[in-house]
Amino acid sequence: MNLRKVARVTSLLLLFLAAFLLLPMLLGIFDGEPRTIGAYGGSAAASVAVAALLRWFGRGAPEVLHRKDAFGVVALTWMCLGVLGALPFVLEGSISNPASAIFEAVSGFTTTGATVVADVGVLSRATNLWRCLMHWVGGMGIVVLFVAVFPQFGVGARHLFKAETTGPITEGLRPRIRHTALVLWWVYAGMTVVCAGLLMLAKMPWLDAICHAMSTLGTGGFSNHSASIGYYKSAAVDWIVFAFMLLAGMNFGLYFNAIRGRPLDLLRNYEVRFYLAVNALVILVVFFGILPTHATALEALRHAAFQTAAVTTTTGLMTEDFDRYPELSRCVLFFCMFMGACAGSTAGGIKASRVYALGKLAARELMAVLRPNAVVVSRLGGSPMSETVMRQIAVFVTTYLLIFAGASVVMTALGLDMISAMSSVIACLSSVGPGLELVGPTQNYAFIPGAGKLLLVFCMIAGRLEVFALLAVFTPECWKR
Repeated sequence: MNLRKVARVTSLLLLFLAAFLLLPMLLGIFDGEPRTIGAYGGSAAASVAVAALLRWFGRGAPEVLHRKDAFGVVALTWMCLGVLGALPFVLEGSISNPASAIFEAVSGFTTTGATVVADVGVLSRATNLWRCLMHWVGGMGIVVLFVAVFPQFGVGARHLFKAETTGPITEGLRPRIRHTALVLWWVYAGMTVVCAGLLMLAKMPWLDAICHAMSTLGTGGFSNHSASIGYYKSAAVDWIVFAFMLLAGMNFGLYFNAIRGRPLDLLRNYEVRFYLAVNALVILVVFFGILPTHATALEALRHAAFQTAAVTTTTGLMTEDFDRYPELSRCVLFFCMFMGACAGSTAGGIKASRVYALGKLAARELMAVLRPNAVVVSRLGGSPMSETVMRQIAVFVTTYLLIFAGASVVMTALGLDMISAMSSVIACLSSVGPGLELVGPTQNYAFIPGAGKLLLVFCMIAGRLEVFALLAVFTPECWKR
């Protein structure tokens, strides 16, 4: 890894952060809040200053960006996002504890949606905008935006893109990586605008609509109301957000095919079909579980559909407290936190494609037990799975579960009960946000000790970068030139 090259590229990325920090500052000017203006203006200036320092350190760095450098850029960028993104919270006084502020910022950029704020309604409008804007920027990825804007890195851009994006993205994408990044961001921005427009038509205030559209498409979960979407008590709002949560959980590359006149590619994709089938099944289980506690079947179906999509897409918004659901519904939703949505989406989790592939692998091994001499070929979407792909999936899932198990033990040692500890870890590792018990949908993470918050920050970043892009930085091999 060439540290000078890492510093130079990261300095450019921090300029994006400074530009985004100006948006809540402008809202602060509009609202006439000097403290807010100073907090976000000062944070933008600090981002520019850090960028200048990194640029100075990176002077004379070679132009070529190698794979190891890309890992370093992504890791350093996420470290800076956590600290600089937290700075306005501390300066404004909305979150005075530095560890809690970093937790909130990382939760925002990783689209986790776990919060340390008990009542978000008391925050300034600018801060609530910043929380949701972090979701939107982190959903598609600030590194992907960087690749789209700066094409000069050649093959290095591909390394950056792969280190930042979630899961394999191959369907419907352009051969040049810059075009791929541009397509993804245009589709993402367009869907956000449509979602915000529909929410405004459903009588949601304009700023609320923008904030919730960014949270929904980023599959984040931050809201400017403590009751989340349930604050509006609107069936129209619930169904609009439900639909866009499902859409945000699909591979964005497939939407490019739809725009080019091949909309059926969405339904032909094996991962999308599996993802929709899992959602339909879980909705039915939750629906029958909560039916007795709702006035009508349609109301129960609305809440069951919304909460299922909020968990499976790792968005984490809520219309009601799913921690109060019957045990079977809670159990099913808990396990859905592990899977997440589709590869190439803004969602977290193991991804539906890997879960489907593991099912295929298990079926193949079962057939090998029954018919040892048979040659069984496992296929994904009509293409045979190679042994390399199966090994990669098995290793990824194993590592994912080991991190979950280890972090859960540590959280229990820090004083959390077992359910709260396990659900807090998987909610952060899979970027769901709310968990169960002490970290349920109506609770928050403020009570967790500083060490626990930093561990969950690690889980959030590891989950967002799909584990190995982060773990690679901690290996001696990555630091060799």
